[in-house]
Amino acid sequence: MIQDFNVKTLFEDQFHERQQFTLTFAGDTYQGIFHNEDIHWLHPQPHTKLVEGDIQDLESKVYDLLTNHVDQDFTVKPLFEDQVPERHQFALNFDGANYQGIFHNEEIQWLHPQPKHQLEKVDLVDLESKVHDLMTHHVYQDFKVKPLFEDQFHERHQFELNHEGDSYQGIFHNEEIHWLHPQPKHQLEEDDLQDLESKVYDLMTNHINQDFQVKPLFEDQQ
Repeated sequence: MIQDFNVKTLFEDQFHERQQFTLTFAGDTYQGIFHNEDIHWLHPQPHTKLVEGDIQDLESKVYDLLTNHVDQDFTVKPLFEDQVPERHQFALNFDGANYQGIFHNEEIQWLHPQPKHQLEKVDLVDLESKVHDLMTHHVYQDFKVKPLFEDQFHERHQFELNHEGDSYQGIFHNEEIHWLHPQPKHQLEEDDLQDLESKVYDLMTNHINQDFQVKPLFEDQQ
């Protein structure tokens, strides 16, 4: 479990801008630099203290946390709110350029400027993947969770969310979803059910790991 996650921006608004981070993991404090979506560990190196599987898990969580931190200027506003054709207009900065688009039925319709005219294909795929992740978290921001048997061996989490106008509840335990009434399998096609469960899994994983905090280091100091 990651704790005490802190970020400081180095060379802000310059071409070589990057983020320095610190965190506590498995009782040890680590530092690193995040630049061009790569993690460069400082002392101590996690590979001297952790096994390979734990290092991969740590780096995956650090990547997600830093990506969310870097993309915190992501803004969304609903269009046709609470109507059948409801969709969301978003804006974000990517590699120094501002982009806008419409998100509807999990598809992105880019407005001007078109990123495909400015980015390499691999960068465009990366940008659209980030938009999907950010929009998923925004659309499901009414996702509610409460722990059951907190701090006990059999602790688990009860969750509730709205999907396509229907409310669903379930229990999340040992990384498995146990649906309560109504059962979404009775109301959704198999592909839609898999998509819903994938989103719940991601949201629950993020929620359980949400005891990290992002705050500037050496705030208001030179």
